[in-house]
Amino acid sequence: MTTVHEQLLSQRSNGILMPLAAMKTGQDWGVGDFTSLREWTRFLGGLGAKIIQILPLQETAPGQNCPYSALSAFAIDPVYIDVAAVREASLSPAVRQLLHDLQGDITAWRLSRRAPFKAVKEAKLKVLWQAYQFFLEQEMAHDTPPARAFAAYCAAQRRWLRPYSLFRALKEFYRWQTWTQWPEGLAQFQKAAVDEFESKYREYVDFFSYVQWQADLQLRGAKICARQAGVFLFGDIPFGTNLDSAEVWSERENFRLDCSVGAPPDQFSDKGQCWGLPAYNWEHIQATQFDLWRRKIRRAVELYDLFRLDHLVGFFRTYIFAQGEETGHFDLQSEQAQMDRGYAFLRMVLDSARGALPVGEDLGVIPNYVRRMLVDLKIPGYKVLRWEREDNGYYREPRNYPVVSLATTSTHDTETVRGWWETQPQWERANIWEMISAQKTDGHVPFNLDTQRAILRRVLTSASAITMFSWQDIIGTLDRVNTPGVVSDENWTYRSAYTPQEAAQVYQPQLQSYQQLLTETGRHK
Repeated sequence: MTTVHEQLLSQRSNGILMPLAAMKTGQDWGVGDFTSLREWTRFLGGLGAKIIQILPLQETAPGQNCPYSALSAFAIDPVYIDVAAVREASLSPAVRQLLHDLQGDITAWRLSRRAPFKAVKEAKLKVLWQAYQFFLEQEMAHDTPPARAFAAYCAAQRRWLRPYSLFRALKEFYRWQTWTQWPEGLAQFQKAAVDEFESKYREYVDFFSYVQWQADLQLRGAKICARQAGVFLFGDIPFGTNLDSAEVWSERENFRLDCSVGAPPDQFSDKGQCWGLPAYNWEHIQATQFDLWRRKIRRAVELYDLFRLDHLVGFFRTYIFAQGEETGHFDLQSEQAQMDRGYAFLRMVLDSARGALPVGEDLGVIPNYVRRMLVDLKIPGYKVLRWEREDNGYYREPRNYPVVSLATTSTHDTETVRGWWETQPQWERANIWEMISAQKTDGHVPFNLDTQRAILRRVLTSASAITMFSWQDIIGTLDRVNTPGVVSDENWTYRSAYTPQEAAQVYQPQLQSYQQLLTETGRHK
């Protein structure tokens, strides 16, 4: 049987990147949910997209929207649950009353220009608590098939689910204090203290397992729905984990709390970037055959068909900052040691992927051996049109990209293609346009549907087996998902202005152009 990995690298496929939160529908609460995912998958798949990339879904703390700094490497954010699709929610009188009381808020959230994560998640957790109470009374108390299914889920996911559920309960119990401020026994994850808390507050701890079960059921259902539509789901595994996370709290041996992960100096930062995320204890991780990461990969494979390995170079060499230091260094200095660790890690990824396709995020300052290894192992890396240049400074011919690669116009951390085009100096735009159209110009090329079409076509005609466009690049808007290094309510809260039905009308010329391009370049689903 042909695997997803083999299938996608032997074809010419195009995908669309759209954060799940951005997937507006007529029934969501202001944040796209798993029912929204089904609706948008059918819509985008109908346009010809083979892959839908939805970015990380890991749960974040209240007020924190960036999924690359999450409370858990495994847990799904409850904000994405469609409570109307939770069986107990539809049966519970208490839920019906709560939903009645929330109607005014829900209406306001649906009209919001940005995704109101905090308010929506708080409301959904209240609804899910009432649904859970109904589940305890009607299912768990009578050992029904749904009760046994929940128990089976908890047993299958116990390795990460129990520490996460304890952590979430404790975070609520201690009013979101960091675990370093909890009583000593709990802060140190001592068995006696943790067991005592779990025994005393078992119902509350199990609630967070119930929430994860519901999220898991809905995401897996969306994956099946996508497959039936001939579409693959593309997920994401963040490189780092927040210090205040379930894994750092319960598996401290995998981390170095005296160091933070970051990035070396580059064109954007003279001293490098310190991300404030704890560094990995690679010595321990390797001694345990990458157990932590093996579990992350297997979890991703359960939920997605493809998964992005964030900050790929960090698996070869991690740039770390010691506490109190303004300058950092690589944790491995020898190039051979870096290659050995990276190769061992990627072999583990392929062994654990079970036919799913890993994609390595290899952007930034990357040693040449990383990209050579990706091609050798048949793991696609990224080719971003605007950043691909030859040693002489000229833009690289996209037809010369490796087949084993993913070509794109932008990422979730960059301006959209329109934003990029409109901010280029005239001389640079002239160089870009010559590469794109093979025509010389003085650079006075406005961004319009013809310009956009030429740019997208240049990527689609690349040699890369996979090409991806953000939804904003297809419809030609300026809306960014994230602006790195900027703290703003705009970051990570992008939300489509329209539902699929509305978008089909408003963006008819752009969507027709996209479909025609897919057909002309042989990338139609």
